Amino acid sequence: MSTRRRLSQLLLASHMGLTLLFALLLLTTGVGTVRSAVVGQARTEAERALSEARTRLQEWQRELTVTADLLAEQPTLGFYLDRGQITKARDLVEDFHGTSDVDYLRVQWDGRTLAEEGLKPPAFETGLSFDERGAAWRIVQRTLPGEPRASIVLAEQLGARLTAPSQGALVEVRLEPPIEAADATDPWKKVLRSVSESGEPVTVEDIGATAAARIVSLRASDGSSRALLSARVGKDWVQRRTIEWLAAFGGSILATFALALGLAVLLAARIARPFAQLAAEAERLGGGDLTTPVTRPETFLSEPVALAGSLEEMRVQVAVLTATERRQREELDAILNGVDEGIVGIDADGQIHYANRQFLELIGRRHEEVLGEQLDNVILPIASLQPADASPSGLTPPERYVPAGGSRSLTVRRLRDSGQRTVLVVREENAVEAARAMRDRILANLSHEFQTPLSAQIASIELLRDHLRSGSDQVAMRLADAQFRGTMRLSQLVENLLESVRIESGEMRLRRQPVDLAEVASEAIELMQPLIDQRDQRVVANIQSGPLITGDAPRLLSVVVNLLANANKFAPDQTAIWVSTEWRDETVTLWVEDEGPGLPPAYSVRDLFAPFRRSPEEEPTQRGTGLGLAIVHAVVAAHGGEVRVDAPVQRGGTRIGVVLPLRGST
Repeated sequence: MSTRRRLSQLLLASHMGLTLLFALLLLTTGVGTVRSAVVGQARTEAERALSEARTRLQEWQRELTVTADLLAEQPTLGFYLDRGQITKARDLVEDFHGTSDVDYLRVQWDGRTLAEEGLKPPAFETGLSFDERGAAWRIVQRTLPGEPRASIVLAEQLGARLTAPSQGALVEVRLEPPIEAADATDPWKKVLRSVSESGEPVTVEDIGATAAARIVSLRASDGSSRALLSARVGKDWVQRRTIEWLAAFGGSILATFALALGLAVLLAARIARPFAQLAAEAERLGGGDLTTPVTRPETFLSEPVALAGSLEEMRVQVAVLTATERRQREELDAILNGVDEGIVGIDADGQIHYANRQFLELIGRRHEEVLGEQLDNVILPIASLQPADASPSGLTPPERYVPAGGSRSLTVRRLRDSGQRTVLVVREENAVEAARAMRDRILANLSHEFQTPLSAQIASIELLRDHLRSGSDQVAMRLADAQFRGTMRLSQLVENLLESVRIESGEMRLRRQPVDLAEVASEAIELMQPLIDQRDQRVVANIQSGPLITGDAPRLLSVVVNLLANANKFAPDQTAIWVSTEWRDETVTLWVEDEGPGLPPAYSVRDLFAPFRRSPEEEPTQRGTGLGLAIVHAVVAAHGGEVRVDAPVQRGGTRIGVVLPLRGST
């Protein structure tokens, strides 16, 4: 058995479970949203960084141009060059290089280099240039004013000027030479090649280790690509940023969960408290306290208040019913103590749980000495007077007992209820009961003794008839047929006699099985055919099939056989017997009609179905026991039906119908 939980625990668990489920759903759906937002931020950062890098690139170009103009406009440099003071010109260039930020400085005169300072650039033409390591250089060439034979060249490496200090490792800004041929397996090179050829700026995402990148092509005055400027944001930054956002989101969820937990505890306590009070009230009612009214809980919920009202109504009704049941039990005890028979109730283990006053007087004991005792310790069976354990008749005559320690002979009949309990009706055996019991045993034994040789005789006669059919001895064949009909008649009489004993003793039990009534009727006609053929009668059958009914097929077969046997006996020779079925919504009726003399006018229904009654005035010429219709009536009544006697519809005679219910049909 599973462990029971309190309502407050279940409410708290369900509330927190729903909160966790909602949080998980938010996290599941939020991961994609957060990642998309972070990728969008990376894209924006790449575009902004590229825009700032272009601005810084222009400032760098402008600064180098201004520096070159300042040196070119130095009058001292022109003076030294004009008078051929080369040493002084070199000293001036060296001082200027030392005080400026340029990486390279050169002075030429008539194509000759007079002074040169710093690391040489990859080229000397004005513009951008890239060395063999891919480092970018800015080169500016100027002619001295008034001295067309003299010129200067300034060059400076790009270095880290493109990346703003605030960007740090967030954005990688690079200035690269144009891509003339790209490896097809390198997606980044392919994009650079495309931008270099088209000249159109692009923004791309999810390339290699890059989450987002912005690329532009720097063009010369003739439209050719001079360099590619790119700003890239790596995937590791996107992942780190996503984790940071999710951590912040998870923190807010945890705070919300803690708040929800506190609210859930308070709410679960308020909801569960009135139900706990009602559970205590119900436990008190279950303990038998029906006098104290049910207290209504103070709560904002309508259900506990309604439940408390229902419990109070139930308490009042149970109190009334208990008082009524107590009075009825006292009245029943008075009635059972007033009957002449002893009444005993025993459970499935054979223990006595009830005994009335008459039973106590029969056995000579007190009430407290009997209750809880085993039945076999109170009354003892008389083995010599008990019915056979395996009686072929199926009868259960009353059992014979004597009180423990006494000699008074008692008869006991068992009545079993629908459960596991049994009620015993006990009385002192008198002469009438002894004679009736003796009669029942004699009839049961005689029926058994008759049925065994009759069954063997019927089988032998059937074998004899089969043997005689292949020969030409018609006399022997007629004698065998007559012997078979007589044996069948005798078997039917014995069966009717045995069935009458069952009915009278109250031991007739029905088998509850699906039954095809049309098939039962056809089998009965086939069984009675030899007796019908003996009197040159014929059966006109109009049997229609219908739904299966619930009943005892062998006993229903005996009903139809007895009706056909009566028609066969009382109708003249060379007449017809009509058998038909009539199906309705709730019942089915089987009619058997003959051309006999019909029922006498003074014949009542009570006389018709009474056992051993054949005629109210005189004994009829046909031989019989008068048990057939009594058995028909008893079996049909046990099936919940009725036997009807109607006016004939074919010719003058008797018309009897068996009406059976279709309730419980399969």
